[in-house]
Amino acid sequence: MLKKIKLDNYTTFINPTEIDFTASNYKFLERENVGNNKILKGCLLVGENASGKTNILKSITLLLDLLFINDEVDFMSKLCFYTPRPTYKMEYTFMEEGQEIIYLIELDKDGIVSEKLTFEHKIILERLGNTAKFNLNEEKIFNNLSNKLLFLRRIYFDTNFYGNEILNKWYSYMKNSVYINCYGRRIRTYADKDLLVHEYLKNNSVKEINDFLNKINYKQNIEYDDSGASNDNKVISFNKKGTNINIPESLESTGNRTLIELIPSFLYAVNNDCMLIIDEFSSGFHNELEECLIKYFFHYAKNSQMFFTTHSTNVLNNTIIRPDQIYSVYFDSRKGTLVERFSSSMPRESQNIEKMYLNGVFNGMPKYNKIFKD
Repeated sequence: MLKKIKLDNYTTFINPTEIDFTASNYKFLERENVGNNKILKGCLLVGENASGKTNILKSITLLLDLLFINDEVDFMSKLCFYTPRPTYKMEYTFMEEGQEIIYLIELDKDGIVSEKLTFEHKIILERLGNTAKFNLNEEKIFNNLSNKLLFLRRIYFDTNFYGNEILNKWYSYMKNSVYINCYGRRIRTYADKDLLVHEYLKNNSVKEINDFLNKINYKQNIEYDDSGASNDNKVISFNKKGTNINIPESLESTGNRTLIELIPSFLYAVNNDCMLIIDEFSSGFHNELEECLIKYFFHYAKNSQMFFTTHSTNVLNNTIIRPDQIYSVYFDSRKGTLVERFSSSMPRESQNIEKMYLNGVFNGMPKYNKIFKD
């Protein structure tokens, strides 16, 4: 599980910034929202538009893209916009079976500058420029490395970490992860999984999706037309319970179309240890549905984590999510993006953290002029 991230000179982050996912001393929702090793099952980012919330999610997906995707990465766009410093750093700390795994990567506008992997309190991988060494069982030196490709990626494919169970489990945890942008209904998987709903239904029945909809008491089911048509022409349709009318997906609401696209990835993440990274989670969802999905994930996921952004303040509720799982994100013109963990203000379980946020207790609450005079 991802324990913390440190960002330095990255996009809107001018100064070194740590985002910690270790559980604090709160006892409520401990069974539901806390996984192994006292690591939280995810984090919610709140704050005004363009404050840097998405940049935090993208710091996770950048690592996954570099490890598992062959597309060319735009390194220049990740460099901090507000300083002349030529490099940026990202450090990821994971916990796997009680062992801490720390991976540090430094980049510039052209690509990878350095890498360092620490495992069992020893540096086992270290790279500077186009030269690197790897020392798990025996030390090996590598030269003429490309600045576009992670050395960690090459080491995994070349050695499979010599069968080290913990390192392989960590690598699989990252590879199983899924990114979703709910606003654009875009999904990116890193393992060989068909989780786009139309691709998913070519190889699976609608039963799993309908079982989930029934479990959360959603008043609709779906059908996947198989009336002799080819797979490429099949249509998803929605049926409101108590009616015999099927509405094609193309004519359905934004919320229904977003939900049905999200469900295969959502259920996959609940049942397989990984990270589920969701941007614009509130796109088209009723408040009650959003709350239901969050509670469902935290209740049923074992050691998966959900990192997500939303503008729905109703989910800031101690019956749904803990204060140590929420970060307020805001932008300062001199300091760049800043983050404040709700738990740093030590709210009690009985306090209304939504009201506290709206009243500016945690920072990051935008203040717009809503009184206009001619």
